[in-house]
Amino acid sequence: MCIASKSGRVAAVAFVLAALTPQALSQANRLEEIIVTANKREASLMDSAASISAFDSATLNQLGITGAQDLVVHTPSLSITTFRVSIRGVGRPNLAVGSEPGIGIYWDGVYNSENDVFGLSEFMDIERVEVLRGPQGILYGRNSVGGAINFVSKRANEEWGGTATAQLTNYDGRLIQALASGPVTDKLKFLAGASYISHEGYQKNIYNGKDYQEQQTPYGTFSLEHQTSDRWNTVLKVLGTDQDYRPANGYILEPFSRELNQQVADVETGAPISLPGMFPAQNFVNMRQGLAIENPALANENKLKQDHDPSVKIRRWATFINSEYSADTFSLKYTGGYSRYWFDSDTDADGSAAEDSGVDWSKLLLSGIPVANLPGSLGYHVTPAEMTYVVNQEATFESHELQYASEWDSDYSLLGGLYYYHSDEEQVVSYREWNDELMAMYAFFGPFVNDVVSDDNYLYRGDAHVDTRSYATFGQLGWDWTEDTTFTFGLRYSYDEKKGEDNTFVQFVGDPTDPTIYRKQDDDWDKWTWRLGVDHFLSPQQFLYAFVATGYRSGGFNFQKPTASPLVDVVKPEEIISYEVGYKGAMLENRLNLSLSAYYYDYADLQVIKQDVENGIALNTFENADDARAMGVEMELRALPVPEVMLSATYSYNGTEFKDFYSKDANACTLGPYAQGYT
Repeated sequence: MCIASKSGRVAAVAFVLAALTPQALSQANRLEEIIVTANKREASLMDSAASISAFDSATLNQLGITGAQDLVVHTPSLSITTFRVSIRGVGRPNLAVGSEPGIGIYWDGVYNSENDVFGLSEFMDIERVEVLRGPQGILYGRNSVGGAINFVSKRANEEWGGTATAQLTNYDGRLIQALASGPVTDKLKFLAGASYISHEGYQKNIYNGKDYQEQQTPYGTFSLEHQTSDRWNTVLKVLGTDQDYRPANGYILEPFSRELNQQVADVETGAPISLPGMFPAQNFVNMRQGLAIENPALANENKLKQDHDPSVKIRRWATFINSEYSADTFSLKYTGGYSRYWFDSDTDADGSAAEDSGVDWSKLLLSGIPVANLPGSLGYHVTPAEMTYVVNQEATFESHELQYASEWDSDYSLLGGLYYYHSDEEQVVSYREWNDELMAMYAFFGPFVNDVVSDDNYLYRGDAHVDTRSYATFGQLGWDWTEDTTFTFGLRYSYDEKKGEDNTFVQFVGDPTDPTIYRKQDDDWDKWTWRLGVDHFLSPQQFLYAFVATGYRSGGFNFQKPTASPLVDVVKPEEIISYEVGYKGAMLENRLNLSLSAYYYDYADLQVIKQDVENGIALNTFENADDARAMGVEMELRALPVPEVMLSATYSYNGTEFKDFYSKDANACTLGPYAQGYT
């Protein structure tokens, strides 16, 4: 039996000094106030009852924040990788369709499940970035169980003007940008921007001299703002990008295992392990056995050798609309968006060059006889692996939200609304072997195991399609109990439904007469979430808050699993109850801002990532951990110790623990001479 359980402790601290121009300082040499809309109403960052890191355009420039990793440095508990975002350890458990992110990304209020926004234009047209830590289960669209990141676009100017930027950096980096805006008529304003970013790569393929981690990102946007009346304002934004990467093919910093795999059965039990030359308990060859060279990364971590160059292409076209009407006692706001998204990646799955191959069937034995000498083996000796891993995804996303906000002259305030979201996603994942001679060897082994071999050279192919719809209604009531103390209560009802289907093919798996497995699955989930909080001003510059809140992430499906089973793994929704206390203070005549927070999370059915290796296919999937806990503390500090110099410091500590979580350890249970099942 293989059992997996884990706990984690993570602490991070960052200190940054930034030189400020005189224009960036207020006349009194104080930190400028940042206005945020994190709680769907405009408020000062230091008066907002939540753990928020906010950066307006001036602060982004002052701190040199131009991309994802710069935000990570300046934000406690934030982690961003190429395709995943997590806050306080909560993120996306799986990238396959059928799963959901734990962090909601919102661009002008429109929900987005992909995080390409971080690398489009170095925030050229972004007025403000807000990072909200902790469950946002009331006011934000969906699946923001761990937090939310808001991108707020720049608005058109009252007078014509613009900026232009050109930069040259190392690795032949180039940046060219232009942004212009101004009035078209008395009521109509216009903004347009264009950006092009490129740089050479950092990782070198010594096979052909090409550099990896190379990037080319064109980006364009325009927006129209119409002031229909003194009370009615509408902003329409359109954007597009067509990114082209030659990404890194991974950094493998350990020696290759180059021994020939001869063992076909366990020496103690006699149970079958593998065919000769293949990974134990898998149906692909070990492409690095007998390899003529050692891993080039051992001498230089930025070098590798392979004969198939990776590529990633990302395209997105999107439009957002925000229309707001303000009456005497209330305001109504509509937020809508539509986006089309394409993602295509191609990777060298064997990570080697054919000329160095040592997959030699004259040295691989079956019952003591070289495989190349067996009848029907076609006499092949060296058959290099030329395997690729390809992911193609196409999706459309749309969302609509109608929001009501009171403007009452009383001690009470109300914010409420209706929400709808729809996504339609299709994803195709495949492993394909382009060497026909190696495919012929697979066909030779077919009668020993199962005569399922592709005529199109597929080792695995999974095609999944998921249609998701989400509906919600929400409300939050505020009560100013005293001049210094406010209570808030929020409630949200969410309903999610998913319908999906997939088909998979796996070499040596299934019915030889009909090896493709077709599955269908649909399910729905609903949940009430709530928030109860209290805020108290010790003084106009000293602020305390505390709240208890719940969060929810919808369930999902594990499509594209490489099995012959017609059943689909359905993952249950994730639920969380969060306790948090915080302090925010402006001191030394607002030359020092300090934010502190402490939190405790109690999870039910936490969705966690795992890697399944089934029938030779390694794919990331996700499942529920029955019980989990997390706790942590965070600190943010910004100070002006002297004029023209700003000090920024952050600290975060997070401790997580799974309780009674039993799962498959893919590496221990499926690889090696003692491969076994799991519970």
